[in-house]
Amino acid sequence: MRRSFFYLFLLLVLVLIVLGFINISRKLSWKEPYDGVAWVEGPTGLTAARVNEDSPAYLSGIKAGDILFSINDTPVKNRIEFAKMLWLIDRLEQKALYQVGRGGTILSPSFYLSKKGVSSTYIYLMLLGLATLAISLMVFFNTKRQFTGPYAFFYLVSVSLYSFYVFSATGQMDFLDNLFYWLDKLALLAFPPLLLNFFFIFPQKKKIIQRKKRVALFYIPGLVLLLSNVVLNTILDSILTESQVLSFQKILEKLELAHFSLYTILALALIIRDLISNINPYIKNQLRWIAVGLGLGSLPFALFYVVPFIGDRLPTTPGQLSVLLQGLIPITLAYSISRYRLMDFEVLFKKGTTLVISFAMLAMVYFLVSSQTELFSENRLNAILLGLLAIILGATLFTPLSELVQTLVDRVIYRRSYAYRRTLLMISNVLNRERDLSRLSNFLVETISKALSLKQIDLFLARENNPTEFYLLRSSEPGLEIMSLLLSLPEIDLLQKAEFISLVQPGETQNRPGIFGSLLEKGRVHILPLRLENKVMGFLAMSNKLDESYLSGEDRELLRTISTSVALALENAYLYNQEIIRSQELQRLKDYSDNIIESLTVGVAVIDQSGRVIGWNRVLERQFGLARDQALNRHLSEVIGKYNFQAIFPPETQTEYQLLSEIGLTTARGEKKIFDVARTPLFDNQMKAYGTIIVFEDITEKIHLQQQLLTSEKLASIGLLSAGVAHEINTPLTGISSYVQMLQKKLSDAHYLQILQKIEAQTERVNRIIKNLLNFARNPADEYYHRVDLKESLEEIISLIDYRLKSLNIQLELALQPVVIYAQRERLQQVFINIILNAMDAMPQGGKLLIECQQKDNLAMVKITDTGTGIRPEHLPRIFDPFFTTKGLGKGTGLGLSISFAIVKEHEGQILVDSAVGRGTTFTIILPTSLSEKNRPKTQTRGNQHE
Repeated sequence: MRRSFFYLFLLLVLVLIVLGFINISRKLSWKEPYDGVAWVEGPTGLTAARVNEDSPAYLSGIKAGDILFSINDTPVKNRIEFAKMLWLIDRLEQKALYQVGRGGTILSPSFYLSKKGVSSTYIYLMLLGLATLAISLMVFFNTKRQFTGPYAFFYLVSVSLYSFYVFSATGQMDFLDNLFYWLDKLALLAFPPLLLNFFFIFPQKKKIIQRKKRVALFYIPGLVLLLSNVVLNTILDSILTESQVLSFQKILEKLELAHFSLYTILALALIIRDLISNINPYIKNQLRWIAVGLGLGSLPFALFYVVPFIGDRLPTTPGQLSVLLQGLIPITLAYSISRYRLMDFEVLFKKGTTLVISFAMLAMVYFLVSSQTELFSENRLNAILLGLLAIILGATLFTPLSELVQTLVDRVIYRRSYAYRRTLLMISNVLNRERDLSRLSNFLVETISKALSLKQIDLFLARENNPTEFYLLRSSEPGLEIMSLLLSLPEIDLLQKAEFISLVQPGETQNRPGIFGSLLEKGRVHILPLRLENKVMGFLAMSNKLDESYLSGEDRELLRTISTSVALALENAYLYNQEIIRSQELQRLKDYSDNIIESLTVGVAVIDQSGRVIGWNRVLERQFGLARDQALNRHLSEVIGKYNFQAIFPPETQTEYQLLSEIGLTTARGEKKIFDVARTPLFDNQMKAYGTIIVFEDITEKIHLQQQLLTSEKLASIGLLSAGVAHEINTPLTGISSYVQMLQKKLSDAHYLQILQKIEAQTERVNRIIKNLLNFARNPADEYYHRVDLKESLEEIISLIDYRLKSLNIQLELALQPVVIYAQRERLQQVFINIILNAMDAMPQGGKLLIECQQKDNLAMVKITDTGTGIRPEHLPRIFDPFFTTKGLGKGTGLGLSISFAIVKEHEGQILVDSAVGRGTTFTIILPTSLSEKNRPKTQTRGNQHE
């Protein structure tokens, strides 16, 4: 994605470059009629604010302060009418007759209009735009084509600045002219927020930029101004008068320049704030240069150009000259984005100058040829082809031309020390790129030794824990016996104060007695201290040259020039190596901790103090159905849902360790699970809490098994009790039934016969209850298992209750597939009848009953769904308890579902219930198609007997 965006941006830049050259060629070749007067709109009309000397208007007597009434007897009230009249007169090649007022007198000067080409200001801005493009290309290639973070914003700022400086409408009012107008307008409005956004992430990312909604606020004013221009030039252009359109256009121009100046001043204030708060001396130095460059490029322009323009005054000479200072803006941006923070500013200036001169030479050749080519002015297609040809030739000739210009610039700037500076430049570039301490020291020793023709050179570095001890890091002399030096206080003091130390001068044996004696014995007569601020990083110990000559003044100057760069490079390399060691150790610790967390059998989430997820292990991914990438860096309430979050963090929750038992949570897949949640603070080395560890143990299956075990224990207890109670009740019940039958035969009174019938009905009801109790208590081991077709069994049951379904106005829907299992046929039918009858009782006003039968893998599934009243959530856990019923007194025994649960359990199956109050209930009976080991022998033996 990032690579495709890069190539898309590169294509956009190429298109803008081609369009820029086309715009420049049209601008240079376009001539417009001109009278030499700067007319300003006022309450009385157009007023001459400034009259250029030697212009047609000046020669005809028009002066500053004159009021224009008409041109060639046509009234002129605003700049639009004025421009139209000039173009009309120029096209007709007529003489312009002005009617102007001066102090109550009407004057009628006449003159021929002159032709005005492109202004010098545009030429300067055009060159500045090309220079901006050149500098951005220089940074692009010097930073190994980086296109991330601040670099991306730097290139966007550079492209917008290039477009703002280069694109300008000519007045031809064709498609390309409109395109150039809108590109210029878009660049003018995009540059300020892009510049501010750039300095919000440079040199360090500010906290305000971390939220994208806040970043979007930077671009809203520019977007509003752009939309206002679009509306004015499309919709309002046909509604308003030309004078009104012109007034609105002027207001928008003032707002655009105010927008430009305000944002650049805000960026400058942001830089100054960073300059004051930053403690790093090198970043402070860099920010100081940036503040100076951006301040000189923006403040004079805002003060002397924008402010008078907003006040309806023409910019003064300082205001016009302030445009020249804007050339510091692209150079400042390039200096800020450069990775070589310690690269000398003159190096950047030299490179920028080289590229600007090279581009300018190619551009001058191109425009010189095109302006003299008649074919160019007559055919626009040929002009474009000529432009593309010039770009191809420029790309071919640019490299050798830039190298030639680079050499000339170097010789002009450095003169006698040109060769030394080339060596210095090479060393500086490599020093700033190299981060490996060993390779850096080796390169440094070899390069300086060859550049200065030294016999021997050694590099010593100070030990971190003992600043008076220096160890040998690299030497050009193999087998040097001095591996470390313990320096005295005078030697340390000399390293801290001196820029260059010569132990022996020409004609002397020892210039500093007792100083660096061990080095002097080895022929090291020159010492170059390597300091960073007040800290001595090390030193270079050098001998004489190969011809036994001493180092010259230019040699010492060269060494003094690179000393700070060398010290910083060594410091950076050392810190970089230390950072690598620390990061590797931290990575090992992190991997160790991650492996422990990932190896746990429970879900673990880690959140910071703001509640954002910073840890999410694999078990938690499975439990909640959310991948790690979907959870990280988001607030926990967004990841698991607000309801789950409130369940884990109730308002009265304590901040210390807390265990929450049997918490019901809903996963991302909509599954409801039960967790034991342990929550404890996460402490750092200072025992300060900076986050929370949350452990999720999924106990859904455990709770389910506990409930099944509890139900089974209840059923077993009730079964034992029911067998005894049933036999005890059955004996007196038989006597009661017999006596009732005898009384019915002897009595003939209808009144008593009716009472006896009621007694007999209640006796039969008690008998049915006893029968159910006996069935409930019956040992299923005495029953046979047969091959049972569930479809046939269900159809048989449906045939028995079909009449009742019709009477209750219940619509029956069947989706039955043939499924054969081993089961007790009559007992399974009892399960289906109990559930179907319950469903019918739940639909007293009618409804729909859906019965499904299908096989999935090795499981048979029967679903019975009704559209009845449903079961309340508080009743669901108790529906399989014996004697639990909600049908009311005398309407149910509460044993039907208990018996059904026991029968399904005997068949190694399970019953699942899903119900919603007012919508209905679904019972799902899941049975295995094959039997376990404990039932298989019994089934096979009895099955053969049955057959």
